[in-house]
Amino acid sequence: MVLMLIAVGNARAQDSFTGAWKIEKSEPAPWAKTPDMLDAKEIKRLSGTTVDFKPGAITGPAPLSCKGPHYEIKQYDADMLFQGALAEYGDPATTPDKMADKIGFGKRPIASLVTGCASEIEFHAIDGDHVAFALNNSIYRLVRTPATDKSAAKSTP
Repeated sequence: MVLMLIAVGNARAQDSFTGAWKIEKSEPAPWAKTPDMLDAKEIKRLSGTTVDFKPGAITGPAPLSCKGPHYEIKQYDADMLFQGALAEYGDPATTPDKMADKIGFGKRPIASLVTGCASEIEFHAIDGDHVAFALNNSIYRLVRTPATDKSAAKSTP
């Protein structure tokens, strides 16, 4: 019974990530101490693109796209965000919790989508319409794109 409830809970949480998300912006990660640690070409290439989480695939730009993901939802404290980078590489003058708050993660635990893809990128929910992931010393922020209702787009004669 407990395992069934956990499975239902993970399915619902996974559903909260399902759909299209636009990468709206990027910012240096707290552990990126100098501008030369950032990949400006990658930031430009990824910004404004769409990532779509589907049951059998993640579509979007490399390295975010993936065929056959094995989704798992994990509940993280701040020290586990971005594969532990806030705790390991963040500002030693503060705490992972304070850094996570500054990024926008106001609630704990933080629902995080582990995809099981080769890139090992995890997506962390800021709220129901915003997620973040880290890649090459940048934190990318995604916003949920509104679902388009194709039936509403049809005009009646």
